Amino acid sequence: MVIVARGVADACLLTRNGIVRCRLDAGGQQSEVLSATLQGENIRAVCADPQVPNRVWACSTTELYTSEDSGLTWQWLPAGGLRYREYWTLAVHPTRPGELYVGTLPAAVFVSHDGGRSFEELTGLHDLPDYPRWTFPPPPHESHPRVITLSADAPDDVVVGVEEGGVVISHDRGSTWADISGIPDPGALPSEPNPSGLLPYQPAKHIDGRVYRDVHWLIRDPRSTERMFATTGQGLYRTVDGGRWWSRLNTLVGNGYTVPIAQHPSRPDRMLVGAAENGPPAWKGPRGPRTGPFTASRYSRNVNDNGANAWVLRSEDGGDTWQLLADNGLPSGQPYMISGLAFDPTNPDMAFATYTDGSVFGSVDAGQSWTNVMDGPSETFGLVLFA
Repeated sequence: MVIVARGVADACLLTRNGIVRCRLDAGGQQSEVLSATLQGENIRAVCADPQVPNRVWACSTTELYTSEDSGLTWQWLPAGGLRYREYWTLAVHPTRPGELYVGTLPAAVFVSHDGGRSFEELTGLHDLPDYPRWTFPPPPHESHPRVITLSADAPDDVVVGVEEGGVVISHDRGSTWADISGIPDPGALPSEPNPSGLLPYQPAKHIDGRVYRDVHWLIRDPRSTERMFATTGQGLYRTVDGGRWWSRLNTLVGNGYTVPIAQHPSRPDRMLVGAAENGPPAWKGPRGPRTGPFTASRYSRNVNDNGANAWVLRSEDGGDTWQLLADNGLPSGQPYMISGLAFDPTNPDMAFATYTDGSVFGSVDAGQSWTNVMDGPSETFGLVLFA
């Protein structure tokens, strides 16, 4: 897949009603929809194969698909062995062909070595001492992997951000696991397991030296696998020592609810993050009976009528300081949540942002200024750009 013109990128929009394959012009002149597929599917992840041009995988909440034409058309995969049928995340190994990972609810990680046709569970995850105490706000309080991060520089590592449980890692392709959430603290997780959801949800607060347990996204710095960033329900965290200590960074929106994060491919100290002053129960948009990555439950109590009050922020120094991107073409204090951020892999000064109302914004100067480039489907939950 190639860039077809200066400032134009090929992309997939992830929505609650399928995948929109489109061509996005960061300058706002030539954006177009190429196909709309998998209608009726709530899309959780889309991942390009780094080994095979034009091959892409996608997972919805219940199904797995593959494409051989860069997401224009899709084929369903049987995904044998995936015995839990609520999928939350998908990852493709950067160096081993056909190796896929899927994270499910209840909290489990499955691996496929044949391109998604069959899977086996990495059962060692259950051996972690705190696994029974992982939680989630809505009953029955079942946790799930929200993000799986793989690295070509550490090919046997599997790093998982758990909502809500923290960050865990395997150094042996999923056989054994360790918790790298930082300084141990008994108050980080509920005092006792609550598998039935009958006990009240036990909230937690920020703990110095520890990542907040509600992890949404996780990236490893290409310069050091020990350096990671995690977005959470209590702000943005960074570790420089492989998870022994985590620091909460000041993103200018208090203890904001952070979700998407993007790192410039050739200048890793340049980063974008999407943060909201208010949590999901306040976000503008429709609600479902079950909570999803960008939807609150209709049974959640909304304590704020101002919506998400969401902002895109940019750092030029690896997260030490942040600039609130206002009066530059992006909405200020948007009531809808920011659902996706991405730098273009072949033209990294070009960046895109999506909001859950379907609006898509583009930048040709690495996020300094933005243009509304497309009004996509409502309930757009992210985007993926292709090299």
